[in-house]
Amino acid sequence: MRVALSSWTVAALLVLSATAVPAAEPPNDEPWLKPYEGPTRTDVDATTLDGKVLCGYQGWFNTPCDGSGFGFVHWGERLEQPGRGRFTIDLWPDVSEYAPEDLCDVPGLKMPDGSPARLYSAFRKGPVLVHTRWMREYGIDGVFVSRFIGEAADRRRSRHVNRVLANVREGCHREGRVWAMMLDLSTGPRATTKMVMDDWKFLCDQVKVREDSRYLHHQGKPVVLLWGLGFTDRPWSIEQAKELVAFFKDDPTYGGVYLIGGVDARWRTLKGASRKEPEWADVYRSFDAISPWDAGRYVDDASMDRTRKQVWEGDATELKAAGKGYMPTAFPGFSWDNLQRLQPGRSLIPRRKGEFFWRQLATFRDLGIRTVFVGMFDEVDEGTAVYKLADKTPVGPRFVVEEGVPGDWYLRLTGAASRMIRGEAPLSWTIPADLPAPKAGD
Repeated sequence: MRVALSSWTVAALLVLSATAVPAAEPPNDEPWLKPYEGPTRTDVDATTLDGKVLCGYQGWFNTPCDGSGFGFVHWGERLEQPGRGRFTIDLWPDVSEYAPEDLCDVPGLKMPDGSPARLYSAFRKGPVLVHTRWMREYGIDGVFVSRFIGEAADRRRSRHVNRVLANVREGCHREGRVWAMMLDLSTGPRATTKMVMDDWKFLCDQVKVREDSRYLHHQGKPVVLLWGLGFTDRPWSIEQAKELVAFFKDDPTYGGVYLIGGVDARWRTLKGASRKEPEWADVYRSFDAISPWDAGRYVDDASMDRTRKQVWEGDATELKAAGKGYMPTAFPGFSWDNLQRLQPGRSLIPRRKGEFFWRQLATFRDLGIRTVFVGMFDEVDEGTAVYKLADKTPVGPRFVVEEGVPGDWYLRLTGAASRMIRGEAPLSWTIPADLPAPKAGD
């Protein structure tokens, strides 16, 4: 299957050291981890998941110019060495709105007009604040911040992920968006439940995520998306899964969260990339809500319709009857040829100028689904990004270009879908002709 298993594990390992060590206390040079105290606004209701379209936010990009001590992390390998490096992204971001000091030239690489090809780093606050500004301008409710447990437990890499978290937190305050943690269990075989629990304790004690006014809550509980249990390519056992669910839901100090399980799309029938042991059925049903990972499970209208019949309809019916939440994934298209060293077009799921993306969202509205996860806001490695993309790419390397639509097209679609999911706009099976313009400067 083209994307039977997410590439997040592969990509995360590009930056992790061989041995992870706990990051129980932040070093003294990380003052940004204290609770946010700056300007804030409250445009989006942070007390409920209902009626929201929320994007996953990777934020895993570095450049040699950002002060982190890393190179072009997640953009490619050996890009600092002209003629020797290779890209691991399939889409090129539009960087025209980022400040010059937040960009870094890729040595030896030029744009078609002869200017240097430049990339941004999420370690720097500026690009992340641009991203949250786009969320407000286009009417996107907010984000789940991807936090890979292996990175968070690595002393070198944790400095990056903690700073990205702080950048997103500040941006959500400034732009009136909401945010929540997506704790990703895509890590190596040395992973332990203690690593996961220690990181959540750190986020509660040091970052104080639960007390943050822009942190997303539901039914009076802080929301956590725990992603990666029950997949066949991940080492977590049934016993570990039960231990983690019990900790997040029942621990007297750190529990009491609204726990969403990020699981395989076939979780309900124990098929697909879900583990087959019957005990996993109980694990899945112990979550407060389910978020199936759908990216790559369908490639066109026909396979999407099969997924509706085989997955979404049954999921929605069962979970509604059980009083549990449902947050399926919508994705705009896909390509990871560069990451996986494939022939051009081998992995492509065409975007069809947004029709593929919009049809998923219209299907969810038709099914009465009230919360949607968009995978992802900034994922150019797998070609699923919805943020602003460039139609002009560097000379030489091959990238996927979405011809015929503006660079902000998928931001506009995501914002319009939010209104449709909430019922503020009618169900439409085709992209509306009158998509609202972005709200600048309010």
